Amino acid sequence: MKALMAAAVGLTAAWMAAGPGSSPAATSSAGAAGDTVFAPAVLALGDSIFHGRVAGAICFTCHGPAAKGLPGLAPDLTDAKWLHGDGSYAFIVKTVTAGVPKPKEAIAPMLPMGGAKLSVDQVHAVAAYVYSLRSTK
Repeated sequence: MKALMAAAVGLTAAWMAAGPGSSPAATSSAGAAGDTVFAPAVLALGDSIFHGRVAGAICFTCHGPAAKGLPGLAPDLTDAKWLHGDGSYAFIVKTVTAGVPKPKEAIAPMLPMGGAKLSVDQVHAVAAYVYSLRSTK
């Protein structure tokens, strides 16, 4: 667990090192700092958050344990179709942070942070995990 938390701290440091106005997605092409954003320990923390093992998040409840979505409840996070944005890492961070108050294909809104109280590092970790799942096809 200490390794996961250290990786999350490194994630925020890499994002902040990229400078004002830049997104963590931009750091992914910036070499070593970007490598931290998608480091295995950060993705593992994001997986644990998504699946409800850390921070009280329950993303899997609506998006399903394999993130394939549940019709009418929450979209598939593994396909190339993004309903409310471009599917970029920065978009996913924004969506997790703000939620989706008026979803296009769901009956209920997604609360900010899915209703959990996530730290900035936890938001970035779960966003990195979701980003790693998406298809580019």
